[in-house]
Amino acid sequence: MTWQKMGNIFDPRTHTEWAGSHAQVPAVLVKKDVIRIYYADRFKDNRSFTTFLDVDRKDPSKVVYFHKKPLLDFGKPGTFDDNGIMPATVVENGKQVYLYYSGWNQGISVPYRNSTGLAISEDGGQSFTRAFEGPVMERNAREPYLAVTPWVIKEDKLWRAWYISGLRWEKVDGKFEPVYVIKYAQSEDGIEWERPNITSVPQKHEMEAFSHPCVVKRGEKYCMWYCFRDSKDYRDGTGSYRMGYAESKDGIHFTRADNKAGIDVSKEGWDSTMICYPTIVEVDGRLLMFYNGNGFGRTGIGYAVWKE
Repeated sequence: MTWQKMGNIFDPRTHTEWAGSHAQVPAVLVKKDVIRIYYADRFKDNRSFTTFLDVDRKDPSKVVYFHKKPLLDFGKPGTFDDNGIMPATVVENGKQVYLYYSGWNQGISVPYRNSTGLAISEDGGQSFTRAFEGPVMERNAREPYLAVTPWVIKEDKLWRAWYISGLRWEKVDGKFEPVYVIKYAQSEDGIEWERPNITSVPQKHEMEAFSHPCVVKRGEKYCMWYCFRDSKDYRDGTGSYRMGYAESKDGIHFTRADNKAGIDVSKEGWDSTMICYPTIVEVDGRLLMFYNGNGFGRTGIGYAVWKE
């Protein structure tokens, strides 16, 4: 069982007349004729903003539309998203589309802090409005660092989320680096979240950090893909992101089995030093993964097809 790589879909470096520096953290909405991929680009001052592109549903290698402007303005000064907005998950809720996103603030003692916001679309995911000026997931008494990048699904009447929770900031080579893990949350409405402070996937070592969990239920089994890295030399170096995998019967406690991830860096090219931020969707009987390669999305977005 493996992922068959189908290549790079979009490289922002080939569209310098309008694109910025990144096409980071893809989040996917499957529509009637197209697959809509929300992603984070960056302005020259490094502030992230969210926009999207559409690819052909039958052939995701073909981009049919570029949305060349931000979906949301930055938050008001002092709010959680006044310095950056990055997509996490897109969920259809009746006639509405929920976009969970990561909001960023610059830090002083550490480089940044971030939290989870919610924006809602009434027109099928073409435009969005903030649900609130504040976050729907924020650091709290038991999680004092961050709560961000949730993967959210609706399962009957229960909303379930797997999100990134900070453990600490670790000083590495004179610079503070974040260490974070995947935790579990649930909700009755997708807004007010119960967070029992349960770590879903165990670390291999205390300097390991995870990002972008993606959970797909296959039969009675919950399958999670995610990316993991070291806290040392992880910017396209020896500790950079790789894909991981874990399984669970209850969707809360996962058994790690990274050897089953089915995908790794290539020998050369756009995803040769890093592979990260998976988003997996089922489209017309095929399981598709959209993901980033080198430079945390500097080389853009690619996709792969699951082969049993």
